[in-house]
Amino acid sequence: MGSDLIVNRSPLVWLLFALTMAFYAAYIFLSSADESVWSLISGIIIAAASLVMLWRFSRELRNNSQP
Repeated sequence: MGSDLIVNRSPLVWLLFALTMAFYAAYIFLSSADESVWSLISGIIIAAASLVMLWRFSRELRNNSQP
């Protein structure tokens, strides 16, 4: 029973990571849009990482829903 609970929560962890990274990327884009090229590059990298985590979340959901 305990391992079932951990497996079912795993997709939610990926969703939480994806949302956290997306909000951080949005913060970087909004707060330092005119400052530096490095802030733009780091915002793009963090946004891409967020998309990867969102893809991982959807993959985990599909894997957990299959019997």
